Amino acid sequence: IKEMEEAIKCMSDCDVILIDTTGRSSKNTMQISELRAFIEKAEPDYVNMVISATTKNRDIKNILNGYSGLGYDNVIITKLDETTVYGSIYNIAKRANKPISFVTVGQNVPEDIKIPEKEELARFILGEETLC
Repeated sequence: IKEMEEAIKCMSDCDVILIDTTGRSSKNTMQISELRAFIEKAEPDYVNMVISATTKNRDIKNILNGYSGLGYDNVIITKLDETTVYGSIYNIAKRANKPISFVTVGQNVPEDIKIPEKEELARFILGEETLC
């Protein structure tokens, strides 16, 4: 945490600082508590929950429940390019009850990070459109 605080101070002239944490199990309460302490220390303006479009529905519920105590503001749905079935978009949005701020459609950063349009997401969910 001390290294993070120093890094944030060094970047105080930046408009945006993105902090990516290591993956943690939503079932491990100790790891979630450590992540909560990390977030509180960083004092971010926004916390994004990142979840893959390839995540199974039962796991979506468990993951979002496990991380709910972190108070995330938005959801980023990744790996839309790795599936042709997009019902998870609906399930994630419904269970999280938070705005979807970004989706990713590939490995190239920042080109493959997109701000989703509601109409496009609806076409994916309804099976009217696919990425591949």
